[in-house]
Amino acid sequence: MPNSQSSIPRSRIEGLTDLIFGLALSISAIELVGSVPSSHVRFLTTVAQFAFSFLILINIWYRYTSVVSVVPIETSLMRRLNMTLLFFVALEPYLFNLLVLQGPTYTGFGQDVSTGFALDVGAMTLIIAYFAHLSTQEERGLVPKGALGEFRSRRNLLAFAGIIFVVSAVPQFWTIIFEGQPVRIWLWVVTFPVGWARRLSGRRNIAEKG
Repeated sequence: MPNSQSSIPRSRIEGLTDLIFGLALSISAIELVGSVPSSHVRFLTTVAQFAFSFLILINIWYRYTSVVSVVPIETSLMRRLNMTLLFFVALEPYLFNLLVLQGPTYTGFGQDVSTGFALDVGAMTLIIAYFAHLSTQEERGLVPKGALGEFRSRRNLLAFAGIIFVVSAVPQFWTIIFEGQPVRIWLWVVTFPVGWARRLSGRRNIAEKG
């Protein structure tokens, strides 16, 4: 009994994870199909909003799969964190849709929704950063020593992005407006080019070593 309760086949965890991520992406797409834009500007805005949510989910999924492929989810803590992560993933489309429906509402419920969204994405990213941290512990021997630098870079980037999202939940970042948008949204957006720049830099270093 202890063994049967403490171990879950890896394939089942991966299957559940793929299902939750697929469901979250499907809900986002359904919300896009259900909206009927009244102008070209509204059409482009709707597509941009969907792209933003899609990029968040697909980046979370990519980082999750690349890290968990080497980190076994075999302890109670790891399984609880994994289930917590999937809960936040499933919640993301709901919070994002509420955020879009609220529009430029800088106080009250609109602010609360944006705070919830920031904390949701921040929590997802920090959980994966913790998984990445486990992979960098040399005594575990989960990755070759030559790849430790790459995994540490991933961990640091994930921790940076997660902290940015959590810090953006500070109320002042929603009420201060820059270029027509709350500073909170600009903080969310800045995490993408930082990640892309790091990946391009990593590929360039690999090419130079080759």
